[in-house]
Amino acid sequence: MKKILIIEDELPLREAFAFLLQSEGYEVEVAENGKVGLEKLKLFSPDIILLDLLMPVMNGIEFLKALSKQRNTSVHFKTLVLSNLSDPMTRDDIRDFHVAGVAMKADLSPSELAATVKKLVG
Repeated sequence: MKKILIIEDELPLREAFAFLLQSEGYEVEVAENGKVGLEKLKLFSPDIILLDLLMPVMNGIEFLKALSKQRNTSVHFKTLVLSNLSDPMTRDDIRDFHVAGVAMKADLSPSELAATVKKLVG
């Protein structure tokens, strides 16, 4: 069973994404910010992380920076950034971390999210 870590501060979205992906057969863990996400990674090895950018405590970019400093080379997972930010500067910051993709939350239907995740992790 493929594993997904959802890092999203908005409870309704976090729950909706988790429900959708669990119904698609994935094992799902959730975190409400990047700091909690880093803690989850100590015990949970996802195949993909769905990462929001704008969050309290530790935002998505801070999470990616922290992750790149501590990432074990034997751990392999992809990161899909889900955000409503379209700022080119932010997109450049994200590319520096070699994320698998960036999707606009406002434009992403549940079926598109499921298809994107399936495409990235199978």
